[in-house]
Amino acid sequence: MKELEERVCVCVLNFAACKLGKNFAEAFQFLNQAHGEDCMSRTHCYEWFKHFKEGIMSVGEDPRPGRPSTSSNVDHVQRVRAVIRGNRRLTVREVAGEVDICIGFCYQIVTEKLQIVVSVQNSCSVC
Repeated sequence: MKELEERVCVCVLNFAACKLGKNFAEAFQFLNQAHGEDCMSRTHCYEWFKHFKEGIMSVGEDPRPGRPSTSSNVDHVQRVRAVIRGNRRLTVREVAGEVDICIGFCYQIVTEKLQIVVSVQNSCSVC
């Protein structure tokens, strides 16, 4: 919670400094006076200052690069369910191989999405 409050405060102060025509050095000095030792790092404050200087007014998180996780989509869940129904003695590794997904995502689908108990004693077979 404190991080969010700090981010909002830094955003407001940076936004005000930009609107008043202040440069970053003046804005950062103002932030240091307001927050003291609890102030964000100079680099982080500069990123926000630059953000507002460019006219971007959003204070939310920017989208991150990388592809979204597709291993636990509905198709994969259905395919894992079908493989398990065909043979409940398969290990998670074997199910992952049949469905062609990562073992970790297969384990997540089996335990969280399908809520099936995995037996550790039986070479991680799906019970």
